[in-house]
Amino acid sequence: MASVVKLNDVWAMLNNCAAGHLRKQSREYWIVTYNKKTYRSLPLGPHGHRHNPEIESGHVRSLVRQLGISSECVEIYLDLS
Repeated sequence: MASVVKLNDVWAMLNNCAAGHLRKQSREYWIVTYNKKTYRSLPLGPHGHRHNPEIESGHVRSLVRQLGISSECVEIYLDLS
């Protein structure tokens, strides 16, 4: 099974490692913009109740890489192994 990360933990990481980021909810994804770069496919979570869904860590790794967020900072907040 793929490792997962709680969405609230992703938001906490972004608040600390990508200060000034913007996030917008589309129909099926979160769109996150930081440092003039945009990641358009962070899942909302499974259908139904989406209070604090689990997101596969591969999506979060892609977000970090694409937006150019410091991996050293991300490791403080998330375990993406």
